[in-house]
Parts: sequence; structure tokens; C-alpha cells
Amino acid sequence: MKKFLAVGFLFCASIVFAAIWFSPLNILGDVQAYSNNEPIGAVSSVCYRSGGLYRVDFEGDSDDMFIAIDRIDAKEVKRVDIDGTIVVYAFSPRVCCDVQTTAEGEKYNVMAACSDGNISIGTPILSGSY
Repeated sequence: MKKFLAVGFLFCASIVFAAIWFSPLNILGDVQAYSNNEPIGAVSSVCYRSGGLYRVDFEGDSDDMFIAIDRIDAKEVKRVDIDGTIVVYAFSPRVCCDVQTTAEGEKYNVMAACSDGNISIGTPILSGSY
């Protein structure tokens, strides 16, 4: 009976760990779900629904953005500076969503943007204005 309880506990713990591991935006702030470039509500659970667009916004500069990207284990694949807005395309093995491809063929599943002291990080793409 003790072995059964131990296996059950380990199974439950692994499910919780996986849910937290594959939903990394939660460690950066309050996550919003998006549809048609509009926020549709806060994500109250740890797991993200498949096929959804998710985003977190917070204040900071480009250094803070790169620290946040690093916190979710994302690696930059492309960076664009558009009129003072830094947009980063990155790939994180922790993000469980559809993988996108840049025009150059680089795979990404995280987008981040920093402008005027505001940071937005989204998965798989950054939906809404930034």
C-alpha cells in the first residue's frame, strides 16, 4: 500500500511540475489570453490551452526583457529594431505551443517587444499592439 501511495504521489507531483514547466509566462506576471489581437481574459490556471495566444506585459527596459527571456529558457533567433521598438523572436523548449518560422527559416515560439519602458512577451506570437 505504501508503494502505491508513493507512486501516486510521484505521478501527481510530475503532472504539477510539467504544468508549471510548460507554462513559463506565469513566472513573469499576469498572463492574458488573446483572440483577434484583443485580450479576452486572464489565464487563471497554470496550463495554457493548445492553439491559444498568451501574453504578459510589465514595465522595464531592454535589459529586463532579455532577463525575462532568459528566465523562460528562451534563446534568441532574431532581433529587429523598428523605430525604437526592439522585437525579439526566440525559441523555448519550455513553451508548449505551435512553432512558428521566420522568413529566414528560424523556428520560434516566443515573441518579445520592448518600447518606452514597456515589455510584452507572448507565445507563440505576440498578439495585440506593442
